[in-house]
Amino acid sequence: IYFIDELVITFYYNIPLHQYNNLISFYVLPVDNSVNNVMGGILDNIIAVFGEATSAMYFMNGDFWTGSLMNIDISSGYWLRMQLAGADSLEGSSYPLNPGRLYDLHTGPNLVSFPSNGAVGISAGLPDDIEDNVIAVLSAGYSTVNTGSGWDGSLLNFEGLHGYWIITDSEINFSYDL
Repeated sequence: IYFIDELVITFYYNIPLHQYNNLISFYVLPVDNSVNNVMGGILDNIIAVFGEATSAMYFMNGDFWTGSLMNIDISSGYWLRMQLAGADSLEGSSYPLNPGRLYDLHTGPNLVSFPSNGAVGISAGLPDDIEDNVIAVLSAGYSTVNTGSGWDGSLLNFEGLHGYWIITDSEINFSYDL
């Protein structure tokens, strides 16, 4: 007879990056969620990380970060500014996955993550009781607007490892319907 005291499943992520701006998020983060640790594999190409009202710039010559963003938050989305074109990707792993994560949104634009791998439709992913308070959802190069009778735009799904601007007309607390 075997007794399992703890079962840990590690979740991996691999975020392909391109030159200039990339809107990303994480569904898991390492225990050391410092900007330097999370971005460690791309230090030879990254210029800056921008969050909602926070940022950090990397100075390659001095090998240091400066700015107000010191740690990556699992609930937030981030813009990564890459210097060169190439086949860079941001890789990492951790546990546990929490797809039921609660998001606290304020009135106006909120830069948020998506808490799981895979994808779900915009309307299906937003709980029915808050959907009328969401004005629009934007991602890198795509957007959709709540017309009151449905969603209209080029953004069809929430996807893991992508960041989103969710624009609301009131304060909202929600978890994605997955």
